[in-house]
Amino acid sequence: MQFLFRAMAAAVTGVLCSKKVLAGWTAEHFAEGDFTTRFRQLFGDRAIADTDAIVLLLPEIAENGAVVPITISSELPDIQRLYIWVEKNPTPLAAKLEWDASLAVYLTARIKMAESCHVVVVAQQGERLLRAQRWVKVMQGGCGTG
Repeated sequence: MQFLFRAMAAAVTGVLCSKKVLAGWTAEHFAEGDFTTRFRQLFGDRAIADTDAIVLLLPEIAENGAVVPITISSELPDIQRLYIWVEKNPTPLAAKLEWDASLAVYLTARIKMAESCHVVVVAQQGERLLRAQRWVKVMQGGCGTG
């Protein structure tokens, strides 16, 4: 019951404070550019450990890159942020998500993919960064590439 209450409170807060939340987005991280440059700009030289503790579900083949389903879950404690990267997109950082670290990670959404590439998820757990990635073959582009 406490989980449900916290989830509802987070959703209401997000809706009521959406203008404030949007103002906090860093435009330079969501700017166009190549993946390596943008990734390094955000994380610098910090160590990022690969992990199987973040479950990343994506189709092996996406028929349409405009609507690629993604599900991210983890039982790891204290995850404060998730970053979703699509290597070959014109804007490689697809999403930056923040929430109360006491909640378990479970997210399902749709992302756009310009072409076949890796989808990389980085989770921030305190000062520690963890990474999971999957290759997705895109049959039809979703970011204007057709």
